[in-house]
Amino acid sequence: MLKLIQNEWMKLWHKKGTWAMVAMLVLVILVPGGIMKYYEGKSSDEGSWQEIEQQSIQNNKAMLAEEDLSEEDKAFFEERIAISEYRLAHDAPSQKDNSLASFMSFTSNMLTLVILFTVITAASIVSSEFSTGTIKMLLTRPMSRAKVLTSKLLTTFLFGLFLVAVNVVVSAIVGLVLFGVGSGVELEVVNGQVAEKAVWNDLAYHYLLSGGDFVMSTLFAFLVGSVFRSSSLAIGLTMFLSFTGGMIVMFLSRYDVVKYIWLTHSDLTQYEKGILVPDMTMPFSLTVLAIYAVIFLVISYTSFMKRDVTA
Repeated sequence: MLKLIQNEWMKLWHKKGTWAMVAMLVLVILVPGGIMKYYEGKSSDEGSWQEIEQQSIQNNKAMLAEEDLSEEDKAFFEERIAISEYRLAHDAPSQKDNSLASFMSFTSNMLTLVILFTVITAASIVSSEFSTGTIKMLLTRPMSRAKVLTSKLLTTFLFGLFLVAVNVVVSAIVGLVLFGVGSGVELEVVNGQVAEKAVWNDLAYHYLLSGGDFVMSTLFAFLVGSVFRSSSLAIGLTMFLSFTGGMIVMFLSRYDVVKYIWLTHSDLTQYEKGILVPDMTMPFSLTVLAIYAVIFLVISYTSFMKRDVTA
């Protein structure tokens, strides 16, 4: 199995597209970092952070005085005022716009690009073998088809994890060089009290929750690529469902069946923002995703094991 994975890994890196994906990922981290650094210098003459916080208090109080505010809006402006007052009272400037942590929080959004590149790999790693005819040579080896397909699946996930590591490491280096560690703190209101926000814990949790979409999108693209032997169909269908999944869930939210669709649960980051569907919990979402993952794998393996490749 290890030799098969090594062989798939070498074939993957012999493709120019693989290097292009890595280069593009690095580029979309470097360019925004440079832009943010440029505008940070432009905004340095806007005044001290104390003046900015005082102005923020005045602005939020003015908004709070508006009529017909909802309770949610009132709570939001009250929290903003409480945080600004806490900063002034405890000499605690924000590191929101000029720190390593804030930049890495920003680049965590690049995981969408990581998922896209992993989907492209998953969709083509099997279908390309059929289109070029090299699958016949691969299956002549004294290895079962199940091992061959498993090696391709594991290689796909290893490549995806490699891209995640690239995203984290490059973001850390760029953020450290351009912005430094930062001396401020991030604050939030918890149970009516202002407290320091655990930025690194929240960032790690965000990466962990993003794994739901990462795994399910990869398995679905792998399924379509294995069954239909079309990488373009697999990529297009997977990304279509990824981008329209939220609208599909909203459209079906009035029906109970929505709780049993994998698209409802694949974006686990929704638990950071609030649950979209009532009576939905993390254990339930993980159970649904696990069931669909097994279904995707069973269909992929069954199709690959029974397919005639001699023609």
